Amino acid sequence: MKAPIHLSRRWLSTARNVAGPRPVSLALVLTLAILGPLLYLGAEEALAAQDGLAAEEAAKRPAPEGMVLIPAGDFMMGRTKLTDDDKTGMRPLILRDDLPVHKVGLDAYFMDAKEVTHADYAKFVTATKRPPPYHWLEGKYPESHELYPVFSVSWDEAGAYCGWKGKRLPTEAEWERAARGGKEGVDYPFGDVIDDKKALYNVATGAGPVGEFSANGFGLYDMAGSVSEWCSDWFERTYYATSPERNPQGPEQGLYKIIRGGAWPDGPKRVTVFFRNWVRTNQRTPNLGFRCAQDAAR
Repeated sequence: MKAPIHLSRRWLSTARNVAGPRPVSLALVLTLAILGPLLYLGAEEALAAQDGLAAEEAAKRPAPEGMVLIPAGDFMMGRTKLTDDDKTGMRPLILRDDLPVHKVGLDAYFMDAKEVTHADYAKFVTATKRPPPYHWLEGKYPESHELYPVFSVSWDEAGAYCGWKGKRLPTEAEWERAARGGKEGVDYPFGDVIDDKKALYNVATGAGPVGEFSANGFGLYDMAGSVSEWCSDWFERTYYATSPERNPQGPEQGLYKIIRGGAWPDGPKRVTVFFRNWVRTNQRTPNLGFRCAQDAAR
């Protein structure tokens, strides 16, 4: 709804300041007072129309190979179900970092449908002469792991790979919206119930090939379990209380980076769409991989 037009003191004062000390006609003052708010509202509508046009254009742009479009939109970010310990105040502070639930609006973006594989990362290593992951004997990944998600890659190395592909790491908000697959208030990418036919978790055998389980509502695979995934954001426990509503990028600085999705050794509570985990940027472990994102509007 448009704001009502009224002769505010602010606009009357502006009219006098523009005119200076010279006599000003009442007609000019009234013209400025009436047209000023209209011009302001017109600028706001123009910007909104521009944003809407950008969203439409992004929706028309075909997804790059291996990626899916996550449409612009709002979602509720965070853990929607309270535990008994939440209600009594006995839940440890560090485990309340997924609260409060808050509304987040995101521009359209693309996300890799599957995690980056050993085979994908090998092309990057060859092209850039970067050191391979430490578990690659003689610089080569195990043949059996060609389609397994690459792991033992640091945050910097993951970001460098994404940049090499013309992409970037997803923000934490982008990751959660993508993981939810358009479902609000659920625990997992496929609903509130998890079992070994839907995700690889709570095992001691390591990660498995990408894409073995069904995709979520957006067409993304393995958003729960297998390997955790790097996000671009720094971690801050209370960030949700002050997070911007539009396109949050995370804190400006920090000690730890966010990882999401949980991994093969984790229990069901750690592979939810809202569980936040954090590690140092130089972390290289067999349970941590990544996928890339890309802005849809260009």
